[in-house]
Amino acid sequence: MQFHFVVKGMKTEDRNSANLPKVRIAVLGRINVGKSAVTVRYLTRRYIGEYRSNTDLLYRQTVTINNTPVEVEIIDVSGDSRDASFPTEQVQWADGCLIVYSITDKKSFNYAMDTLDNLQKLRPNSLPVTLMANKADLEHLREVMKDEGRSAALQNGCSFFEVSVAENSEDLYTAFEMLLNESRCQQGNNKTRKFSVSKMFGTLIGGGNSKEQKMAQGGTVVVCHKSDLHKTRVLKRRQNFTATASL
Repeated sequence: MQFHFVVKGMKTEDRNSANLPKVRIAVLGRINVGKSAVTVRYLTRRYIGEYRSNTDLLYRQTVTINNTPVEVEIIDVSGDSRDASFPTEQVQWADGCLIVYSITDKKSFNYAMDTLDNLQKLRPNSLPVTLMANKADLEHLREVMKDEGRSAALQNGCSFFEVSVAENSEDLYTAFEMLLNESRCQQGNNKTRKFSVSKMFGTLIGGGNSKEQKMAQGGTVVVCHKSDLHKTRVLKRRQNFTATASL
C-alpha cells in the first residue's frame, strides 16, 4: 500500500482542533510487526495488509476520551533495521508509547525488550507504556508465547495485550483507549494550565506547506521528520513553563 499525498491548506476544522487538548503517542517496534496496520485499524477501523515505510509517519485525528474530544497525534516510527539507533526524539516528544512485536518473530520480541529497557533509562516512571503482541491469528507460526509478553509487561510495569489486527481484535481498541486515557491523566498530574501553543505559533507539523493525506473519519497523515518533533517538544516545554509561571 502506498500513500498518495496532496498539498492542502489549514482548514477551519484544523484550526479549531488547535484549541482541543492534545495527546501524542509514539508507536515503536521492529520492521514488519504491523505498526502501521495497528495504527490505521484503530483510527479508521480499516485494515491495510502489506505496507512498508522507511520514514516516520504522523497520524492526526480527533477522538473522544471520557466524553471529551481530544486531538490525538500518533507517530508510526519506522522500524527499518538499517537504522539501529533508539528513537530518542520521538520518545521525548510523546506523552505515551505503544511497543508492538509479532508473535511470529522472536527478533521483534527481543527488539521490544530492548526498547523497554531504553525507555526506562530515558524516561523512568514518567511515560505510560503499553506492550502489544500482534498477529495472534498466526498461531501456527508462533515463536513468542503469550506468557513471555505478559511477564515482560509485568516486570516493566506496563499493560499488555495480544491482538490480531487482521481479525480486528477488540483488545486493540481497548489498548489504545487505555493508553490515551493514562497519558491524559499523566498530563493532568503535571498541573499545568491549558495553553494553546498551536494558536500562537502556528502548526509546525502538517501546516500550510505540508503534504497530507486525508484519512477516514476526518484525520490526516503526514510524513514526519525529527526536526519537526524537536520544534514541537521545545514549544511543549515552553508551554509548560509559561503555564506554571502563570499559576
